[in-house]
Amino acid sequence: MAKVNFYLLKQTSDQACKLLACRLAEQQSRQNQHVYIRLANAAQAEEMDRLLWSFSPESFVPHALTSATDARGVTLLLGWDAKPPEVSTCLLNLSGEAASIQGNISSVAEFVPNDQEAKAHSRVLWNTYKSQGHELNHHQL
Repeated sequence: MAKVNFYLLKQTSDQACKLLACRLAEQQSRQNQHVYIRLANAAQAEEMDRLLWSFSPESFVPHALTSATDARGVTLLLGWDAKPPEVSTCLLNLSGEAASIQGNISSVAEFVPNDQEAKAHSRVLWNTYKSQGHELNHHQL
């Protein structure tokens, strides 16, 4: 079973969640993990693609959209498919839906902005993952 980490942010914005996802993706990529960032749709994936280029002036995180023809060999992929690419070992979930945890996925990150609606939704996700038998962790940031 996978470890599912819920990150409760102090900020209320979705942008704060995306920035944290960028930092986690960078960290996991440096550890030679194969990371899949799942977003809700193509527009959000393209927005995240731009953010990964600019979130930190000191870093470069090689990445590609799963729909790109040059995505082979890239360890950080962005997409909106429920099923992560088979090579993925980490899933950063910004889609708003429970992740499909299968294959090589050993860890999942869920991002929770600090507002009541998001917290209520995260409780639903928590219970979904719990019923599937995954190890759950809560991180207050």
